[in-house]
Amino acid sequence: MASSVIGLLDEAAGFLSDEKPLHAIQILRKIISSDPAYSDAYLKLAEIYVGMHQYEAAEKLLSEALSKIGDDHKLVYALGSLYYNLGELEKALPLLRMLNSWHNPGVHLALATIFLEQEEFSGAVSEVKRVLRVDAKFPDANGILGRIFLRQKDFPNAIKYLQRELALNESSVESRLDLATAFYLLGDLRDALEEFTLLVDTDPDFFPGWLMCGKILLELDKADESEFYLQRALNINPRSAEALQTIANLYNTIGEVEKARSIFDDLARANAVIEDDTHALEHVFPNRKISPNGSLQKSRDPFPEETRGTRMTRRRRRH
Repeated sequence: MASSVIGLLDEAAGFLSDEKPLHAIQILRKIISSDPAYSDAYLKLAEIYVGMHQYEAAEKLLSEALSKIGDDHKLVYALGSLYYNLGELEKALPLLRMLNSWHNPGVHLALATIFLEQEEFSGAVSEVKRVLRVDAKFPDANGILGRIFLRQKDFPNAIKYLQRELALNESSVESRLDLATAFYLLGDLRDALEEFTLLVDTDPDFFPGWLMCGKILLELDKADESEFYLQRALNINPRSAEALQTIANLYNTIGEVEKARSIFDDLARANAVIEDDTHALEHVFPNRKISPNGSLQKSRDPFPEETRGTRMTRRRRRH
């Protein structure tokens, strides 16, 4: 039996290599039919469904596997991470909590992120520190801890851990954005400007970076430089009320009153409202998402290791 299953798995892998996922699905379904307790077949099949964006099929399959096999830790992890990656945190939380004794860093970091979104800061810190006690350089752990301190407005600790993360992984966009934000909210405008400038150097389409550079330069009384960055922001998002208000304030500052009045009149006609002067930093606040026109939002495989990796990155269902 074991040799025939291995042969079928090899056959399924061959179909996947040939980009024939439907053939692989048939083979894996055949394995499951002959051995309903073979968890690896469910995991591989769910992985294919996720790759095809058939998230409901993956969810149904993994739930079915758990009902037949019981609390297999790989299946629990796969279903919990699937819910986590889809942003269904209330469903992910009880499954991931079942794995606390498993001591998998990916589980602890996912739990930390869920606790952070629920503003359970002590629980979030505790989960990250469990990872850092074992490996002080574990990918993303310092960055997540920095983000927790940022949300708590503990800017010095946020900066310390975010800089630690960037020393380990200088290409981490999320940590650099959080670091720029921490410097800005602490009032360290020059360091904030440096970090936001690095972000737009990395991605020229990153709207919040251009906007924040423009705002900071205006606060530093560098109006000419500020205008360049604000115009770049408006090229990306010409209807941004915040960018329009900021450039109108700039024109007012340099004495171009008619330009400023025209923009303010347009904003008034559009009933544009600026919620607060850090709207471009909405990733800091709960229940708001930053939207850099998609260019900085990474898309990673939703299945972590054990099925494959130790980190989880969220995406949404397609309807």
